[in-house]
Order: sequence, then structure tokens, then C-alpha cells
Amino acid sequence: MTRPAATPAATGTRGWIDALDRFVPTPERYARYDTDRDSALAVMRCPPGVLDELMRAGLRHRTEGDRVLFDDSDIRNVAAASGSGGSVLELVQRYLFRFAVSDPSEWIDERGWAIRNLAACPLDPDCREPWEFAPLAAGDFAGRSWHERTVTGGVEARGATVDGRPPLAEFSATVRTEGAVRTVRDPLVRDAFHASLDEMRSGRVSYQAMPPELRHDPEAARANGTANCISVSLHLERVFTDAGLEARTRKGYLMGILGSDHSWTEVREDQEWKVVDPVFALLGLRQGASEEFVEFCLGSVPNRLVPCDCPADLETVRHTHQQSPAPTRNVVLVNPLKEIPS
Repeated sequence: MTRPAATPAATGTRGWIDALDRFVPTPERYARYDTDRDSALAVMRCPPGVLDELMRAGLRHRTEGDRVLFDDSDIRNVAAASGSGGSVLELVQRYLFRFAVSDPSEWIDERGWAIRNLAACPLDPDCREPWEFAPLAAGDFAGRSWHERTVTGGVEARGATVDGRPPLAEFSATVRTEGAVRTVRDPLVRDAFHASLDEMRSGRVSYQAMPPELRHDPEAARANGTANCISVSLHLERVFTDAGLEARTRKGYLMGILGSDHSWTEVREDQEWKVVDPVFALLGLRQGASEEFVEFCLGSVPNRLVPCDCPADLETVRHTHQQSPAPTRNVVLVNPLKEIPS
């Protein structure tokens, strides 16, 4: 299904209602109704009455006793498409990618960051099950990390929440990053990058939030007409490996005034790993980036990425319920450092 990706959103309540038609609904078999009303409002950052209007207009929900539950992907997608300018998704994309319109030297110069990855459990606000965070691999991108620390229980969040929930676990570190300009020469890789970018840029494939079961299955995601950084990176990895190339996916942190998890593909060429990231290019273009930035995303290492020792189909934070994998929510907080660690 094609969505008009470039269509401006209306403002006010009308913009929220119109947003219901601007994303592809998650197929019901993948929907996860584990987001309560307070958590939905924390993501959307809209008046409660707007959420009531959305429910009347067809926003999917279920009622369990006196609780109303929503599909998490629906909430994130309607927020991103609302045009309100104040939802968490809109703020994250705006602040993370405004660097894309800056001088290209700012895409690769040394930077210092303090990272906090706060995690919560959508199933149990007092969950005591084990937590695990993906280890950093900043050295893979010529960076370095210090003071890595994991805390479970008794997290001091200073008012920060995870979609309205108190954080139950935290990973923190100080990191230095440095970018590098690299160019992919292989025509198959270049064609696959531009084909993926063009699909999302045109709206033939809708870039949006998806539940784990769908985003980890790139064929199902593409059949649904949807994509996000995880499904795109897994799809490209298959294209490259099927062609006999050495490729892998990676997950890590995207740095800025705000932070986020992010996934991308890497391909081995000239005895070095090169980043292939059409989603990075798409989000930069949405903030007004040039075609030079698009080319940068085809091989180069941005100084805003902190890689983890983690493939795209695993989360940066994981935990279990009774020895079975359980869903998590997380928020990445970032403090840019004036003095760069050495």
C-alpha cells in the first residue's frame, strides 16, 4: 500500500485524525496491545481529549476491565504522522538529524557523549526479572568508551520515564566517536541502497514503527508495505550475502541532543567494513539534507553512531519472564560533552 509520504499534515486535532490514514496498520496477527493510556499519552504528548477523538475515529484499542490498551506501533505511527511537532517521535527525528544539514566536516569530527539507556517492562511495572544490555563496540568505529555501568533496581532517573513508566534498569557510559568518509564502489550495493531509499522516499514502502515480530521478518514487512531501520538492514544483508558479498547487520545508539537505538548494514570492501544505511539518508532528507549527505550514507561512518556488539534482530536491552524472552521499552538519554575524552 502506498502512502503519500510528502503530504503535509494538518495541524491541531484534525492533523491527529488525518494521521490515521498516513501509516499502514500493523496486521492484526502482529498487534500487541500492551500500551496503556498514560503510556500512549507520554509518547504522543497530546491532550487526553485528542486520544479520545482518535479512538472514536478508529484507532485500534482493547478494553480490559477499566483499562484501555493500544498497540504500541499504532501509537508511535499516529504520533509521527500527526504533524503536531511535539510528539516524542517527531522531536527525536528532528533533533537527531538536524546535523545532516550542517557542514560535512561535522559529520565526522570527534565528539564526546554521555549515554544512558533506561529500560522498563510493559508487562509489569515492578518487574524483577534479569536484564541484559548489549556491550558497546565503539572501537569498531575508531571510537572508545569508558565508565560502562549497568544498574538494575533502584535506578535514579531524575524524573525521566520510559513511555510514562519508571525505569527498572539502566546502562550508562561515556563515549568518544569519530566518523570516516568511505565510498562503496560495488554497483550491486549501490543499486540496492538507492532502491531501498527510493521505495521509502516515494511512499511505496511506508517507513514507520513495527512490532518486533514484523520488523525482524523483512519479507513480511515488505509484503505489508512497511519498513524501519531493522527490517531494511536485514533485507539488505540478505541481498548482499545472496550475491556472495560479506555483509552483516549492526545495532547501536544514535547520538544527538536526544538519543535512539538504530540499526544498519555493513558490507566488507577494500578490507574494511562500510556502513550502508538508506534509513539514515531518508531521515536526513526529511530535515532538508542534500544529496551529498545521501552519498555519505553509502559507505561512510557517521560520528553520531555508537555500535554495539549486537546484530539488528536483537535489542540493545533484553530481559526475560520465567526464562522466556519478554518485551521491553527503552529510552536513550544523551548528554553531548564539551570536552572530548581521550
